[in-house]
Amino acid sequence: MNHRVTATAVRSILFPAAVSLASIACFPAGSGVSPGVTTLRVALWAGGFELEIEQQVADRYEALRPGTRVLLESAPNGYEERLLTSIAAGHPPDVYLLDSPDIPTFVDRGLAVDLAPYQEALGFQADRVFPQVLEAYRRGRALFALPKDFTPMVIYANRAVLEGAGVDRAVVGQNGAWASGWTWEDYRRAARSVTTDRDGDGRPDVYGFDFPRNLFQWVPFVWSAGGDILAPRGDRATGYLDGPAALSAYAFLTELAEEGLTPGAQFVQQADPAREARFASGGQAFLLSGHWTLPLFHDLVRAGALDLAILPIPHHPSQPGATSVLYASGWAVPPNAANPRQAIDLAGFLASPEAQRIRARSGLAIPTRVDVAAEIAAADPTGVEDAFIALAERARVTWGATVRDFSRVERLALEIMDRRLLRGEPLEISAAEVARRVDEVLAR
Repeated sequence: MNHRVTATAVRSILFPAAVSLASIACFPAGSGVSPGVTTLRVALWAGGFELEIEQQVADRYEALRPGTRVLLESAPNGYEERLLTSIAAGHPPDVYLLDSPDIPTFVDRGLAVDLAPYQEALGFQADRVFPQVLEAYRRGRALFALPKDFTPMVIYANRAVLEGAGVDRAVVGQNGAWASGWTWEDYRRAARSVTTDRDGDGRPDVYGFDFPRNLFQWVPFVWSAGGDILAPRGDRATGYLDGPAALSAYAFLTELAEEGLTPGAQFVQQADPAREARFASGGQAFLLSGHWTLPLFHDLVRAGALDLAILPIPHHPSQPGATSVLYASGWAVPPNAANPRQAIDLAGFLASPEAQRIRARSGLAIPTRVDVAAEIAAADPTGVEDAFIALAERARVTWGATVRDFSRVERLALEIMDRRLLRGEPLEISAAEVARRVDEVLAR
């Protein structure tokens, strides 16, 4: 995702009717609250049903802490900028939601309190949290946010579309697996099988896939080819973003588009607003996304109208398996919070098992507590939740969790495959040029 831009785009897609309750710097503390009541302000980006669920969490905290009022201040758009402004202006929220690609921006600038000394008092059990999620928020022994939830990127598969094209159900396998070994060639063959022009107008009515233009989507294909986009220390792109493994991933993905297995070029430079509906209605076999898309399909799956499987990212034949990318969020406290003691207590509750159980009703992400996630999976008869948890074990946290201003890297990376698909430019040329420009960004 140009992660800050992309995260915003994802939120607006999922919550198109969401209206910001306030810009984060606009609500005076205690507004509309009786004297003697402690008001705690929470900054987040939730909208729609997700915001309703977060209000239930806030209501529960208020019930447990009489004399406390929790105000949720949501900014689905421009979240990072508003949050930075509010902290710099001396009017920060008491607690804020920290997206994994924003960790360096806030932690490296000293804008998040180290919560490690308060873990025992809060009842926070680090050994009960998915380790790769917890590590995203650690710097040495310090812990700058208490993990809320997370998701790996996965492949959604419409079994009915695949079976209709002659792909045997046994080959598709169970959730979280592809029976014959899920390589790029398996993926290409399946995409070719389903792509058909039913009405004879010269354009497919069913596609294999939709083109993954953004780095947050395609980076696991690079990892699953045995490569990376940055050097191990995150300080250099040349030799990686333009390396052999990365180039093989770009070639594989652009060839899918050039072969007509994805919708047209109009979606190369803009979002594809119909992709979820096309997938659910049988017009597309595969969909690359995170857990946040799952609520869109719940009713269809329960009604038997969508035979859904969750599969790993396909991997290069040279590799034993796939490595996906993982996105997480956590609750942080700014150093200049008006009510630091109460803010830390609230952050602890927002990350607690009780809060995670309430929040899991939204279905947008996986709880970061291993035991809570297991409870949710045990109650799911479809096996989808189990598949997500299994696939998270082979996922890496986004580079944005360690590289400051990674959104600049993501914006530049858009050009690599765009220039191939729109101009016919060789991938080696565009990737090498973009890698050099990324190096300049990383050196600043």
